[in-house]
Amino acid sequence: MNAEYEAQIILERLVSQPFDECQSVSRDFSGMTTRHSIYAVRHRTDGLLYIGKTQNPKTRFSAGHKALVWSWLQGYKPDDVKIAIYSFDWQKWTTLSLELESQIIRATEPPFNVKIPMGE
Repeated sequence: MNAEYEAQIILERLVSQPFDECQSVSRDFSGMTTRHSIYAVRHRTDGLLYIGKTQNPKTRFSAGHKALVWSWLQGYKPDDVKIAIYSFDWQKWTTLSLELESQIIRATEPPFNVKIPMGE
């Protein structure tokens, strides 16, 4: 399976997961997987806000995440922001995660994935 096709499958799973089945935002993210993953921070009506990859989603979000801060600054209610997760094994993670994440970001251009420009 080529990376572009696999990225499309992952994206489809991230966006098609029913919103109510996605991981809720909480202080400790109990119940969140600790497996290598690509994830999507989603808004109930505005859709994808951020795409990322992590070795451990629970640790990544418990330590703080810009997409959650930006959601708050945007005025989104906490119950309207959730996290969809697609986990896979370590071998696939080490060989494909960066390429898959990049392809999904390029295909969807989530608003919170923008890079902050450095001063000139």
